[in-house]
Amino acid sequence: MTDQTAVDAKAVDPTTLTRVNRLRATLLAGTVLAAAAIGLADAAPASAHDELLASSPEDGQVLDAAPASVELEFSNDIIEMGTAIIVVDAAGEELAAGEPAIAGRTVTATLPADVADGEYQVRWRAVSADGHPIEGTIDFGVGAGATGEYPAEPTSDEASEHADDAEQADSQDAEETSAASDAWPIVAGVAVGLGVIALVAALIVRTVRRRGDAS
Repeated sequence: MTDQTAVDAKAVDPTTLTRVNRLRATLLAGTVLAAAAIGLADAAPASAHDELLASSPEDGQVLDAAPASVELEFSNDIIEMGTAIIVVDAAGEELAAGEPAIAGRTVTATLPADVADGEYQVRWRAVSADGHPIEGTIDFGVGAGATGEYPAEPTSDEASEHADDAEQADSQDAEETSAASDAWPIVAGVAVGLGVIALVAALIVRTVRRRGDAS
């Protein structure tokens, strides 16, 4: 057998071809994995957000006596940053409610003991475990003359502006948390995909070098 014939036989070595085919298959799998990871990361923010399941007092409820606290139950765990509960009376004056206490899916805020009869509204904002803020209001009344419907417009503009400022500050914190939560799945997906591709490329280069040395 001539030297040229030996080289040709080595070039079509079935073992080498099998290795190359395996590396090509691995490279293809890595590319598919990267695309899938990025696709899942893009789809994550589109999933349904958490929601309020129950509250005490309930919306529109009229109580004989003022409640000792406001309790909210959500469909998923709640994080502390950006979560707030504000209770205002019919004049728009904010009650001295306690800081929200978070226990998994439940958020509770205590109310002062001297709550008078009348109409009240709970203005809540929460940030769920996925980083997305949600908010809403709950109307309730205290005493025989209450209706459980909060007036459409507060009679005190100054108190209303104060409540709006507090809600805007909480909203900014919640948006920052949401942005950070949305970014990490994309970064992780891209990193995994690039890592797999880099590993397969390195294996191919090493195989080619070995073939060249053997030649």
